[in-house]
Amino acid sequence: MTTLALLPERLKQLFSRFDAAGAHEHSLELALDHWQVKRGDRLWPTVTDLEPAQLGPHAPHLFIFERSGDDWRLRFAGDAARTDLGASTENATLSSLADHHAAARLRRLFEWVEQTGELVSASFVSAHQDGEFLVAPLGAGGGKVEAVFGGFVSRKPQGVD
Repeated sequence: MTTLALLPERLKQLFSRFDAAGAHEHSLELALDHWQVKRGDRLWPTVTDLEPAQLGPHAPHLFIFERSGDDWRLRFAGDAARTDLGASTENATLSSLADHHAAARLRRLFEWVEQTGELVSASFVSAHQDGEFLVAPLGAGGGKVEAVFGGFVSRKPQGVD
């Protein structure tokens, strides 16, 4: 587990748990297992290694974003991820997501994964939504993150509609 005290302030403000070892949500843990199998003995799997049709029952909470200039373009999102993120179209960008809070959290996680090349699971608690993100790097080699694979499990606190 990454110690919150060692993280940049912008991450400590957004997340209550930040872990490079694994996810707490079962569906995200299974997605992480899938990522690890596809990685094999390479640094990271490629985008084409993680075809949506292969994701099976885990697909509803999962997403793949590809780097597109200064933004990230959504390549795939399962139904639950699309709804929870507020992705209006298949080719939505991170900056166009309707859930601006989730987009801000994801942007920070994508930056972390891009800078470190490591996967991360992070949980958060807020007045309108609690949840956990999994974000793992994808790339063809050369040490450059070209896309991210991940998932989002959202929980609305009791009393919030």
